[in-house]
Amino acid sequence: MSVAIKRSIVSWLTLIRLGAAVRGLLPFFLGTVIAWSAGFVINMPVFLFSSVAVLFIMIATFLINDYFDYETDAMNNGFHRLSGGSRILVLDLIPRKQTLYAAYFLFSLAGVIGLIIYFGFNTGPWTIPLGAVAILIGYFYTAKPFKLAYRGIGELAILFTCGWLATILGYYLQTGGITLTVILVSIPGSISIFLLILINEIPDMESDLLSNKRNLAVILGKRKALFLYSYLLILCWLAVLAIIPFEVPWVTGIFSIVLLPIVVLNLIDVKTNPASKQSFEKLSVRTMLFDHLITFIYTIAYIVTGVNAGRMNSRLITILFCYFVVFALEGISLLLSYGRNIQVSTE
Repeated sequence: MSVAIKRSIVSWLTLIRLGAAVRGLLPFFLGTVIAWSAGFVINMPVFLFSSVAVLFIMIATFLINDYFDYETDAMNNGFHRLSGGSRILVLDLIPRKQTLYAAYFLFSLAGVIGLIIYFGFNTGPWTIPLGAVAILIGYFYTAKPFKLAYRGIGELAILFTCGWLATILGYYLQTGGITLTVILVSIPGSISIFLLILINEIPDMESDLLSNKRNLAVILGKRKALFLYSYLLILCWLAVLAIIPFEVPWVTGIFSIVLLPIVVLNLIDVKTNPASKQSFEKLSVRTMLFDHLITFIYTIAYIVTGVNAGRMNSRLITILFCYFVVFALEGISLLLSYGRNIQVSTE
């Protein structure tokens, strides 16, 4: 295989932000695990097809973002490995138009899969509307005329889709309904993904301001954005405890102890008013770990609950294998992220 082909493959894998894309599957998997734990028989074709659709929407959203954020990313010199876009288009490693066409193609495939799931497996009347909302928010996050990320509401859009909606969809497609418990369980993860977006915006504020990208960090300014981050970080941890009385496994309260070191470390770092991109990268990495751990806490808690109820079966094993695939792909993406600051070397 030639160096040019290798470079192209690595560039595309970096552009789609593989790790972040597959990471978006975790809340969806959680919704499915909650349904399994509650005694519902998991429809594996629906689970697998819908997982692919969610992945396509995530990848397409990242492609659209890189396309419409091109000018902003080109001016950004303060980015770190988790901020500033993929850098692939800025480095001119892939033609911009190809990115747009690929996004349209993936959105279309996700829509077709949604129709197959709905008409082929009778998953419920909200299947198409909820899927359509996910696609529309993914597209208009940076695309005209709404450009949600440029109007200070992009963070809420991500909280809604990548936190609440993903978990609800995972549950709804298997059960045909939505319960108060699954809504409440989605809240801590929704807040944590909001935190990750917010902390990643702060290093990009200068270039965002120059390109008139008025996201929440730009609107608030660094000091207020960090204050909001700190407040929501504490609130997120408290939410894990607050929802336990609503038929949420009590063991999540014990598991939540593992979140405290991250909360304390990040609060200390925020109080010192970080300035370097290395400081913000550490905050971002720990926030991403915090977000992961919240999903793991609930996943493990509901698996334990289901196993104690005698529901261990091959369907759970398949779901757990999907978790393993996600972790593996995240690892690959992490390796690729180290090459963002060089010309995607494959030699």
